[in-house]
Amino acid sequence: MSRKRALVLSLALAAPAAALAMGLGGDTPTRIPVPSAEFSATVEDVSGTVMDVTHVTFDGDVYLAGMIGEAQVAVPFEKIATVRVEPTNDETRRVALATLKDGTTVRVIVERDVPCYGAAVFGNYKIEVEKIRKITFH
Repeated sequence: MSRKRALVLSLALAAPAAALAMGLGGDTPTRIPVPSAEFSATVEDVSGTVMDVTHVTFDGDVYLAGMIGEAQVAVPFEKIATVRVEPTNDETRRVALATLKDGTTVRVIVERDVPCYGAAVFGNYKIEVEKIRKITFH
């Protein structure tokens, strides 16, 4: 076998293993981000499935990040009682209606593909914002 052919073959065999090692092997949440603070919640997805999770984050952060008008905002989880997610006219975004513990509701526009991570009793949990109906923080 020529050196060139051997090099191509070894690269072809090594690439999938390298991709899996770097976490590019799919959407399975083999690891979840370690949050800076501990929050637990009940997540209801758009199919009606309800899941209790701990170590809740949005893309590794312990706040709801998005836009209110032209301003970027971050609403800390410790202030949030519930978040209801609804569609918008823009397919790439969703409205997150965060009801705060003081009863006020904040309307935050978020990217639809932001992952929500957590730990369930059976293992790790990941769901994109667009697939969430409601989150209730405990």
